[in-house]
Amino acid sequence: MASSRFPGKPLVDLLGFSMIEHVWKRSKLCNQIDEVYIATCDTEIKNKAENFGAKVIMTDSCHEMCMDRVVEAAQNLISDIVVIIQGDEPLITPELLSTAINSLINNKSFVASTLAQKIIEPSEINDPNRVKMVWNKNKEVLYISREAIPSSKKANKKIDYYKMVCVYAMNYDFLMKYNSLDLSNLENVESIDMLRIVENGYSLGLEVVDANIMNIDIPGDVESVINLLKKDKIFKRYEK
Repeated sequence: MASSRFPGKPLVDLLGFSMIEHVWKRSKLCNQIDEVYIATCDTEIKNKAENFGAKVIMTDSCHEMCMDRVVEAAQNLISDIVVIIQGDEPLITPELLSTAINSLINNKSFVASTLAQKIIEPSEINDPNRVKMVWNKNKEVLYISREAIPSSKKANKKIDYYKMVCVYAMNYDFLMKYNSLDLSNLENVESIDMLRIVENGYSLGLEVVDANIMNIDIPGDVESVINLLKKDKIFKRYEK
């Protein structure tokens, strides 16, 4: 609720549902996920979530990074894999969640796996709210940045840029190990917690998805997301 870029954004109304409810309902539609919990430190979110039927885990309010909250929330759960779905992804689909899960299952060298989609709007390339990614031929993430990567300064051809979809499937055992790793230098510079994995030498896997989903970072994103929801087939499955 105290987001510096958009205070109160988890409860912003999107066609009659709060953003957090959209994320919860859409996550529940994935048949590879056994249970969905909302981890929060805000009583207002807790009350709203329980009213629409969600299970809530209250966490400490001191966490600076998303993953630190997830670690606290997951400590008393029993699971082989934990799927982290950030609460500002109201267009996430069950199919995308399965893609991240299967990427982790099928690649034993990965400790976690995430998703990337091609950037279509040129304005997003230099938008620091859109997190860009590069990876190697083994689908292992090399770097994540708020800057435009790779650089186009000396390129003599068009560059395709990709942004992160804020979904991470992670082995439970590694999630607990993640908690023992200190905040890394690059993580601190970029304010991107997945860099803690990369900087410590672990393999963060990636799947490129053909999708047109948009998260909400700032108030200016709301109208675009609402327009996409109006045409969204998954929204029609739960809007009534």
